[in-house]
Amino acid sequence: MNYTGTIAAKNNSLIPVRDAVCFHSKYNPEREGEQFAVQYADGSSFFVVLGLCGGYHLAALANRFPSATIITVENTDEDIDFLAHLPLVQTLSKNPQIIITTAARLSSTLYQHFLPAEHTALQITALRAWENAFPEQAKSIRSELQQTLSAISADFSVQSHFGGLWQRNILMNLRLAAAQPPATYSFPHEKIAAIIAAGPSLDERWQTLAQHRDDYYIIATDTGYRALLRHGIVSDAVVCVDAQIVSHAHFFDCAPSTLCVLDLSVHPAVSRTLVRQNSVLFVKTGHPLADFAGDYYSLPFISAGSGTVTIAAAHIALLAGFSKMQFFGADFGYTHGKAYAQGSYLDDLYNAKSNRLHTAETQFSHLLYRTELKTTGNGTYTTDVLESYKKSLKTFLEANNFQKNADNVYIRHEAHHQFEAKQHKPLTVRTGDYQAFVRAYKDSLEKTVADGINKRTAAWMTLLPYIAWLKKQQGQQDFESLVRLAYTKTWEYL
Repeated sequence: MNYTGTIAAKNNSLIPVRDAVCFHSKYNPEREGEQFAVQYADGSSFFVVLGLCGGYHLAALANRFPSATIITVENTDEDIDFLAHLPLVQTLSKNPQIIITTAARLSSTLYQHFLPAEHTALQITALRAWENAFPEQAKSIRSELQQTLSAISADFSVQSHFGGLWQRNILMNLRLAAAQPPATYSFPHEKIAAIIAAGPSLDERWQTLAQHRDDYYIIATDTGYRALLRHGIVSDAVVCVDAQIVSHAHFFDCAPSTLCVLDLSVHPAVSRTLVRQNSVLFVKTGHPLADFAGDYYSLPFISAGSGTVTIAAAHIALLAGFSKMQFFGADFGYTHGKAYAQGSYLDDLYNAKSNRLHTAETQFSHLLYRTELKTTGNGTYTTDVLESYKKSLKTFLEANNFQKNADNVYIRHEAHHQFEAKQHKPLTVRTGDYQAFVRAYKDSLEKTVADGINKRTAAWMTLLPYIAWLKKQQGQQDFESLVRLAYTKTWEYL
């Protein structure tokens, strides 16, 4: 624990100490707290404050900014438990606008409570005495804050671009999923799950797949699926998480024998086409609307990592019970200066549009250089986004105990009986009651709007990606207006 006791200030207010270090004024900590709060401009809506201490600065912040969310960070749970005996800290812990957390939980706390669409003025600050007492911890926390905020910003940027499509697509696909009969899926676990991405290295490895086809259960990404078809290889399963209508081009030649794993957010043009001839397994990847529908639909959750369908395909293999995986075309870079494997839909598209003045090579060059490139040697390049995808896949494999052997096969290491239990358990999906879902969703949204937008109900959370998109489309409307607009427009899809 980092605190050694408490002393009484001249006005009898209790203040925590660490040996000879006092964390508040020994004369009037309340007045010092007011001076702390007054330095921030009107309109600040979110604070991250390093140091809970006696809480006088936080009480002043809450009084000056009654609508703001305030996260305060301490080093450890032991520190928080010690400070919780102070009367003012006990009062603050009951204030819903103040969230007390530790450095270890700060990132997850920030993800849960900081909403860029709502909180436009974030302040990161510290109680000076606390930062002086714990300089290394303060530096580490500030560094983690910047990384977390960068990730939240990137996620918000994606929501701003796709939030409208996601809302429409999910509601339309829920209607379609309700018409699907219950299904049970079994998988040949003795095989290796081959995860097919569409990186340029796939051009050099498709022959391995063809020669040893019977050894693999092939799970292709949507882009990799067409590339394999061009070489006469039909994948056992294909995964699509793309909300855009362009993803429809991946499935023009989809074989009826292929299991199609579709995120609820895929474009309905894709799902409507595939349900006519293929077995379709709808899944959810974390959108709050898809999660809300979970009470009415038994749909598997899969992770798409930081947004890549390759991780989604790997998660399907994990969910299906495969203990061995091998990746093909998962380059996460532009190998030898190429963007995609031959036979992918972009390969077809760019060649079809090619002419003497605007060749396919020119178009692929524009694709490569749309963001800043980093060289990795041997004519291979990558970007920050591609590196984040690669890191996400590595984290996924490590978190699920997969280790690569000398043959580049990832093997899951766990107890034999756990393998056996998982391998013999089929994957069962039941249909949903769309009308029951719609009734419950409407009732929940109506209650949310009637009770006020500050109550973070599950129904309210379903609107957040849509609100991010509306904010980009509508400009700087106030948050309450955006919530009501999202609420109204959602009705158009029900």
